[in-house]
Amino acid sequence: MSLPAQILLVDDEANIRLTLGALLQRAGHAVTPAEEGATALALLAQQRFDLLLVDLKLPGMGGMELVAAARARQPDLAIIVLTGHGSLDSAIEGLHHGIFDYLRKTTDPAEVIARVQAGLTARAQELRQRQLLELLGTTVSELRGAPSAGSAAPTGQPSPRSVVVGALQLDTWRQLASLGERTLPLTPTEFRLLLCLAEHADSALSAAQLVRCAQGYDLDELEAAELIKPHIHHLRQKLEPDPTAPQYILTVRSKGYLLSLLR
Repeated sequence: MSLPAQILLVDDEANIRLTLGALLQRAGHAVTPAEEGATALALLAQQRFDLLLVDLKLPGMGGMELVAAARARQPDLAIIVLTGHGSLDSAIEGLHHGIFDYLRKTTDPAEVIARVQAGLTARAQELRQRQLLELLGTTVSELRGAPSAGSAAPTGQPSPRSVVVGALQLDTWRQLASLGERTLPLTPTEFRLLLCLAEHADSALSAAQLVRCAQGYDLDELEAAELIKPHIHHLRQKLEPDPTAPQYILTVRSKGYLLSLLR
């Protein structure tokens, strides 16, 4: 089950905060209310939000000023502006801050929920595309011979922590992998994947679990499988006595990949 979206609702009218907040909570979102800009900025400094729903007309700091400050603090924030005073000027200004949508305070509740969900979906898609591009860039750099996972640790640092599975030893500080007396020439991504498998030796990990463990973000299983498959292939080329008949990194049907105990 996915976590509820974190929504910051900023409006100086208590009835709007209560009514709209309850509406969004019933839709499954977590809502944090604020009545003015300074409070909202303090909240933005304390936690991450997925979407900002803000009144255009606020006392003190105006809604558009808050939007600009919020965008500077949390660039990935989806933003929807509430207004009873819509104008062309404010709409044009909003475009410069990447505002997703404008809603009148008299908008039908069902439409508010729909537009909030659309904003959250657009944000998730943008983050997913960015993550895929970053992973692609990392992979291309590694294939072009960027510095591998075998660089030495800085002098004067604590002793490395090792993960040992049979004959396989992984030095997590220096990111060095060895099998018996043989050092494995792994890329950073390959090292992280092998470390994830080693930390869960003899347990199958799905492709999505491996992406989350090695790369730190979530993909659905199909996307994750496409990204992981070539790395598993290269790991087997470097690790297995016979990559066509793997003994160490095993494919578990309908489950994922498993690192068997190495002797």
